[in-house]
Amino acid sequence: MEIYIIELNKFKDYKEKSNHNSLNSWIEFIESPEVVDMSNKEIQKAKKVLEEISQDEHEQYLAELREKYIMDQKAIEDAGYDKGLKAGIEQGINQGINQEKLQIAKKMLSKKIDLNTISELTGLSIQELKKL
Repeated sequence: MEIYIIELNKFKDYKEKSNHNSLNSWIEFIESPEVVDMSNKEIQKAKKVLEEISQDEHEQYLAELREKYIMDQKAIEDAGYDKGLKAGIEQGINQGINQEKLQIAKKMLSKKIDLNTISELTGLSIQELKKL
C-alpha cells in the first residue's frame, strides 16, 4: 500500500512533467470526478462509491453534520484562543503594574517613608508593605 500526501496547487505544475500516470489519474479524479480516465480499476471503484454516497440522502446528511461539527469545533477553538490571549495579556499587564508598584514601594521604604503614605500612593496594603 502506498500513501501520497499531495498539495494540489503545487502538484498542478508537477503533473505536466510527471511520469506517474496512475497518480495523475487520481489527482484528476479528485479535482473533477466526472472527467476521468476510467481505465484504472481502483478509480472506477472509487467513482462508483462516490456516486452511491452522493445519491444517498442519509449519507449526505451525515457528511453535512460532520462538516458542521468540524466548523463548530474550529469556531470553539478560535474563540477559546482569543479569550485566552486577551486574558493572558491582561494578566501580564496587571503583573507588570504590580511589579512596578512593588519596586516603587521598596524604593520608598528604603527612603524611610511612612507606610501609610506608601500604601496610599501605591495602592498596596500595609500588610503587603511589611512583607517587603
